[in-house]
Amino acid sequence: MNPQVSALAAQAGIEPKISHAVLLTSAQLSRGLFRLFFVIAVARVLGPGPFGVYTLLLAIVEMLAVASGFGYIDYLTREAAKDERLGWGLGAQLICLRVACVVSFTGVGLGILWLLGYPRFVLSAVAFMSLTLLPRSLTEAVQGVLRGIGRYVEFLAVELALGLTLATGAGLMLARGGGLRAAIVSELAAAAIAAVGGLVFALKFRTKQRLRLKTRQLVQKGAIFNIYAFVGNLYDRLDIVLLSKLAGDYATGIYGAAYRAIGMAQLLPYGVLYSLLPTLSRGDSAEARQRETLEKVMSFLLSVAFVIVLATMVFADALVPRLLGAGFAESAAALKILIWAVVLRYLNHALNMRLLASGHERVFVMTSAVCLGVNLIGNLVFIPMFSWRAAAVLTILTEVTLLSQNMYWLHRAIGTVPRPLGWARMSVAFVAVLSVILAGNKLASPLLVGTGCLAAFLVYLYRTGVVTEFASIWRFEPGSTS
Repeated sequence: MNPQVSALAAQAGIEPKISHAVLLTSAQLSRGLFRLFFVIAVARVLGPGPFGVYTLLLAIVEMLAVASGFGYIDYLTREAAKDERLGWGLGAQLICLRVACVVSFTGVGLGILWLLGYPRFVLSAVAFMSLTLLPRSLTEAVQGVLRGIGRYVEFLAVELALGLTLATGAGLMLARGGGLRAAIVSELAAAAIAAVGGLVFALKFRTKQRLRLKTRQLVQKGAIFNIYAFVGNLYDRLDIVLLSKLAGDYATGIYGAAYRAIGMAQLLPYGVLYSLLPTLSRGDSAEARQRETLEKVMSFLLSVAFVIVLATMVFADALVPRLLGAGFAESAAALKILIWAVVLRYLNHALNMRLLASGHERVFVMTSAVCLGVNLIGNLVFIPMFSWRAAAVLTILTEVTLLSQNMYWLHRAIGTVPRPLGWARMSVAFVAVLSVILAGNKLASPLLVGTGCLAAFLVYLYRTGVVTEFASIWRFEPGSTS
């Protein structure tokens, strides 16, 4: 058989299965849980002020990661889903390109921080923390290809290597103490061990024949993924930097602790939607089937987002100080504001995936730029007046801005905008339960009333069949018209 035909046939065999969604979600859940455990340990050891510096480091390094090419992981997934040989070839090329970008962009970033007047110890910490980007260049390229060719177990194994190393570092910090330096060493160790795991799988699964693009062509085709990811990450992380300069380390620590919890809540859409991306990218699903699939997914994600919001409103005040320490009591209030962004982010993630699968990723640059403008101007104006509260509210406003743009571009690009099935009645039920929770706080035990209401809402969701509809997605065969 012709090698090209054989490769494409193998790729076509990667049908969407519920196990794929479970594995991808488990991978991100393991990363998020281990990361959350590590952040909690760092917060307890350092306290709000120094933890604010650590939060700043994470935000800056993540911006450098995206600027250097984190967005290429989606590009590799899509191209590997079409032809595995091209995925491995592009992966090797992009690792080299990204390493070069890491070195140059880190130098630029340090220069900007110096001009902003950050002290020498912050500059040194950023420089050491940015070393994690070198092994990440390999790890994330390999993961992009693994995800595209359906090697989800191996994808999970790389995440576990990263997470378990972080957990070990967290345990050592809690047992022996340690400052910012210990946290950075743990980050470096985790990134290095994950890279070793990625290298092992790359050597095991890479094809003998690997296709490559000319450097100029590679930059032209892959740049859009990096640009929109960078702009999107910039507006997502910029509030941390602005808080650090305009409100101080304490406010940054309070807000950063709450924002980490929001990051955990974003893990579910990742596994669910990316498990469907290879099939949607191949274009072998009818338009009607794609819309039906997305609407079922969006319905499930909306229901989960509502549950997360209700649980946060019930338990945040009791749990946050116990987990992070009494000094982080205000983080509970920050979390109760930020958690509303989860509803919008779940919907935006689904709509973004529809645009990505249909090849309209260039739209992301424009939508992200608009969101960046809203976030930047809003935070500059309101952080001096309202500190972290302004940053929290602006996060929600930015997601509203993104949602409205996604709806506009989807209607323009494909003529329809997917909507969660049963969203109206589900929203009415959510508002009713939330009202009872808020009223019950003044009449009886908040935890008792809240737990009862949350349980009642879960029963309602089960009886509506939203879980059954969601599970039915993976019983469909792509291209089926039945």
